[in-house]
Amino acid sequence: MGTLYTTEMTSLAVFTEHSDLHKRAKQLANHLDLPFCSTLAAYDFLLTLTPDGLSLQKNNEKTKPLYIDFLSGKLTYRTQHATTRNEILIRALGLKKQQHATIIDATAGLGRDSFLLASLGFSVIALERSPIVFSLLNDGIKRGQTDIDTAMILARITWLQTNAIDWLKKSAPVDYIYLDPMFPERKKSALVKKEMRFFHDIIGNDDDAELLLQTAFACATKRVVVKRPTLAGTLGNKQADFSLQGSSSRFDVYLRP
Repeated sequence: MGTLYTTEMTSLAVFTEHSDLHKRAKQLANHLDLPFCSTLAAYDFLLTLTPDGLSLQKNNEKTKPLYIDFLSGKLTYRTQHATTRNEILIRALGLKKQQHATIIDATAGLGRDSFLLASLGFSVIALERSPIVFSLLNDGIKRGQTDIDTAMILARITWLQTNAIDWLKKSAPVDYIYLDPMFPERKKSALVKKEMRFFHDIIGNDDDAELLLQTAFACATKRVVVKRPTLAGTLGNKQADFSLQGSSSRFDVYLRP
């Protein structure tokens, strides 16, 4: 049995009730240094493995499990209708249609922004340091690769489980870097999306986000873009060259020499 992964007394275990999946679940638990259980136990959260895939769920709560889906839902609709003109992230990065560019998504998370960028033809290197989130990503990628069109988009993304600060320090200069760091949860938690509440509980905040921004400045040659809550100040009080306002968030743009 692995050690508990805890953030502010939050506990997590790998769970499956399917006997034919016990071996895979135990291997995942060992990889993540988490406990394994085949019956519901007293853990706050469960990484649940079923024949349909891997999901994160809050134990003894009726909310739907969180799993990464590149095949259906809002993300699919968004990518089908995305253009370089109507997507604010693309405009913040200053990218043009059919432009040859590689973007570093230094805080990949659920992979949605990376997938959006790749759906428009851009190459993406997606960095995610949490092994738990990366396990969810790997599961979503494997399911996504069963569809030809989705697999073509995913093939434009290089997924790396690594600390972005360390990776960028060793990297050659890159043109574009995108940051969407995790910040302290708002008091009105009902307004925060389920997956963000889950991540806050399991992973915590990105307390080194300012250092990540400084590292990105040293590595990027064209632009660094930071996604921020609408009413929040700029990251590290670094004055942005300009900002683009979305419906619920803002993109601060830093032009590099």
